[in-house]
Amino acid sequence: MKKLNFVFAVIFIVLGALVAAAPYSFAHVCELGEKIMKCHWTARVELFLGFSIAVFGLLKFLSSDANFQLGLNFGILINALGVLLTPTVLIGVCGMKKMHCHAVTKPTLIVFAILILVSALAQSLSIWKKR
Repeated sequence: MKKLNFVFAVIFIVLGALVAAAPYSFAHVCELGEKIMKCHWTARVELFLGFSIAVFGLLKFLSSDANFQLGLNFGILINALGVLLTPTVLIGVCGMKKMHCHAVTKPTLIVFAILILVSALAQSLSIWKKR
């Protein structure tokens, strides 16, 4: 069980860091010009959510208690939903489909959110079966 907690902790740290870094690096949002676009605000929210997921991943190293792990997974699930909903429903990205944020950033964040959701659900189910 401890080995599995370690593996999931590393997964959440890495995926959280990728969510935080993506809008500012390899899946960058539009450059700031005269007008601040919606994707700029999406990037800021994703920075916070990714950092939060990574911190939850770090907290997973503190205890192997099942209730503690389930509580952290709940926090990770809520943040992963935020990662998914921010570029799609809550804030969005630029309206033009040819923009980089629409073509690259949004799908990248959706994939990361799904990976985080699946990982958190998989670990939660594993913990429930062991209890």
